[in-house]
Amino acid sequence: MDQLYMLRAFVAATQHKSFSKAATSLGVTTGSISKAIAKLEAAIQTRVLHRTTRSVTLTEEAQAYYLSCCRLLAELDEANRRITEEREVDSGRLRLVVHPMLVSDTFSQLVSSYNAIAPNVNLTVSVQENVVNLYDGHYDIAIVPPHLVEQSAVIRRTLSKSSKVLAASPAYLARYGVPVHAADLSAHFLLVDPRLRQQDSNFIDLFEDGLPVRVLPMASMDGNEALLRAAALTGTGIAALPEAMIHRDLANGQLVHVLQGCSTSESDVEVCLFYSHRELLPARFRTFVDFCTTFFRGERLERQAVAKPAANAERLERRA
Repeated sequence: MDQLYMLRAFVAATQHKSFSKAATSLGVTTGSISKAIAKLEAAIQTRVLHRTTRSVTLTEEAQAYYLSCCRLLAELDEANRRITEEREVDSGRLRLVVHPMLVSDTFSQLVSSYNAIAPNVNLTVSVQENVVNLYDGHYDIAIVPPHLVEQSAVIRRTLSKSSKVLAASPAYLARYGVPVHAADLSAHFLLVDPRLRQQDSNFIDLFEDGLPVRVLPMASMDGNEALLRAAALTGTGIAALPEAMIHRDLANGQLVHVLQGCSTSESDVEVCLFYSHRELLPARFRTFVDFCTTFFRGERLERQAVAKPAANAERLERRA
């Protein structure tokens, strides 16, 4: 029999001075209370209660023991209450790790909007490109490309999918001209993912209208997406970036989409949210997961709304 149950039975019987009333308070049978008390007395080799047909009273030997049991159960009940409350209230610490491609105005809006609905959550954000382990105790939630989370047991939710596009600032294009074909990039400064660069060479692999092409830019710089976006915004060159990352930059005119038939990959760039447990998530985790899903769904609809008129305009231009 569970020792904790034996202690609860003992305290309840002492407080109610009755096995039957103790049984009612705990939702068990009178026989269960009697058996628990007997097992407790056998375990500690001390009689704790005097039983008569009319009453149950505490023995003199068990008085100090009874007080200790009351304190122990009260502390345990308080600990249970606190941990349950923490699960049900948006408070506590949330350790989030994100990929550099998330670092943009969109992510700033995500963080500020989440802080507005969960002001008592201590959100800690780490930015890294390495593989994430959600079971080593460093992070609670990850927002990264799927290949950066190796554990098969984690929960995965896709937040966005988008192609990598080429974009540059209006100032850069005004100075160096707008490329019309991939071959024109030989006269431009390219800002690219280092994986696009051919080993031991400066050639860059792209796709133009679905066909692979290899270009040798005038100059190039490689780095993570956050660095490349910052460089593009300052007019350094033409950057290859996930469309989802820069769609606000494109919408407000800070960047211009060039070579719309070109991409750096045949497949879309996927960003997923990962967490390690589905059941019994603390409230702050559940709220953040639901918030992110809703936020990125809105971002996707916004991108689609912006892209549709642009696509129609491009078709009309081609017809003309």
